[in-house]
Amino acid sequence: MTTTHHVAATAPFRLDLALRYLATSPSTVAEVVDERSYERALRGRRGPFVVRAEAAEDGLRVSVRGSGADLEEGFDWIQRVFSLQAPLPEPPVGDPVMAERIARYLGLRILTIPDPFEALVWAILGQQINIAFAARLKRVLIEAYGDPLELDGRVYWLFPPAERLVDVTPEELRPLQISRQKAIYIRELARSELDLAALRRLPDDEVVERLVELKGIGRWTAEYLLLRGFGRTDAIPAGDMGLRQIVGRLYGLDRNASEAEVRSLAEAWAPWRGYGAFYLWFALQQRDF
Repeated sequence: MTTTHHVAATAPFRLDLALRYLATSPSTVAEVVDERSYERALRGRRGPFVVRAEAAEDGLRVSVRGSGADLEEGFDWIQRVFSLQAPLPEPPVGDPVMAERIARYLGLRILTIPDPFEALVWAILGQQINIAFAARLKRVLIEAYGDPLELDGRVYWLFPPAERLVDVTPEELRPLQISRQKAIYIRELARSELDLAALRRLPDDEVVERLVELKGIGRWTAEYLLLRGFGRTDAIPAGDMGLRQIVGRLYGLDRNASEAEVRSLAEAWAPWRGYGAFYLWFALQQRDF
């Protein structure tokens, strides 16, 4: 049985750009994405199910199916992924480069990984390695510790919950090519008593302050969660290598920008620094420069 709900999106809403980003994002491992739709298996209150969002006139058609199908949970997930309630950015004064990017991509919302535990695991896996290899690590971790959900002849993967990783050892993760250090970071995150979901209610600086107390989580990882986990429109992970690369290219530095240079430059984008970072990531991913 499939339950469907239509949601109108405030114009402009660029689902086409969102799906282009998701279809080529290394973090999109558990999802199934094509040019018209997005699907993801979720653990619901009543059991696992698949949520689907597809293009519809003036918005999205959201549907859920599976034994645990819950339209409210599925709709909440889709709202978070596509940041449907987020305001749209305004072009900054005195920065024609960012003003042009905002005009070009306006309607693309910040796309999130709504499960903060998954978002942090992804950030940990991506530390100091290329993102293609990080994507492979995420896939093998899901297949080793997650759960498959077969529905209508297709297999979807459920991301492993924290409790399944609390006792994982570096030796167990070594065959997956996950380093000893990252294995420890993931295990300590899974064991943490910090309520990650409750962090959504805190201001940015308090979220960073609490997260950096965890082993293996520094400022970049915390700021990444603010942006890609919580969709904070003014959060900027300025130490990100990809962001430093595209800033250096678009702003004529002939080299990668430093973290300090990114932070200084981004002051002009406030209160939309999160959008600025996400739009620059999109430009880099699509090689639109």
